[in-house]
Amino acid sequence: MAGNDAWKIEFYVPTVAHDAFSDTLELFADVVSLFPIEGTRETRITGYGADAPDEARLAAAIAGTARLAGVVTPSTHVVWLPDVDWVAENQASFAPIRARRFYIHDSDHMDPPPAGAVPIRVDAATAFGTGHHGTTRGCLEALDRLINAGLVSAPVLDLGCGTGILGIAAAKAMRVPVVASDIDPIAVTKARENVRVNGVAAFVRTFESRGLDAVAVRRHGPFGLVLANILARPLERLAPLIAAHRAPGAPVILSGLLRTQEPQVIAAYRRTGLFIRARIHHDEWSTLICR
Repeated sequence: MAGNDAWKIEFYVPTVAHDAFSDTLELFADVVSLFPIEGTRETRITGYGADAPDEARLAAAIAGTARLAGVVTPSTHVVWLPDVDWVAENQASFAPIRARRFYIHDSDHMDPPPAGAVPIRVDAATAFGTGHHGTTRGCLEALDRLINAGLVSAPVLDLGCGTGILGIAAAKAMRVPVVASDIDPIAVTKARENVRVNGVAAFVRTFESRGLDAVAVRRHGPFGLVLANILARPLERLAPLIAAHRAPGAPVILSGLLRTQEPQVIAAYRRTGLFIRARIHHDEWSTLICR
């Protein structure tokens, strides 16, 4: 966040165990990010917070997580970050990308989009979703496939919306009602701003909600498409609710999981009557299209 000092906690762990370490780090940081290192089996986990962490408690928690996961305890680096607008410093690195019909850019890259592309403006932020991560790209590509096949109907649910990029993409491509929800109030605020910037405020409504807990979210269903780009374990837990609030025959796009986590997620949705129709892979990340 601009204009504030912050603390950064960072370490590297085996990718197969990164969910457990991410959960642990959330106890000590306001924002946690995971970055699988291409060509390796390691993930860099970084957490940011306004307050200095209790390093003794942090070390004990990380060691306990490593013990339970059966991996070597990682070396943890805790550093103070000076008063710098880190978002602004990093925005220049977010070059525009193309994900089938969708063209994702930020306010530093305002050149005309390619002919026929659906432009989406999203600036770098603490909320997840700038289109550069393999899971976001996979979801955009999956959305394009379903639109081309005529398999999407209104309303659309963007569950765990982050910056709102997926809901915005659905609204801009189809001009249909979209419900976007996230557990993080900062993400909801950022998504609402992005909805306005992209000119789809008439179509997209944003809500703070843990999964589908909020009545304000559920009452807009049943949904003609559910987009859920979160993490593997939350996807598993939410499978019954997602299945219950989708319209008959409606597709579901799932992401935020590693290729190695596909079997457990697929099994959870198969138990609800949803089966995998396609998979999209970017690096170690997987996106699943279910019907």
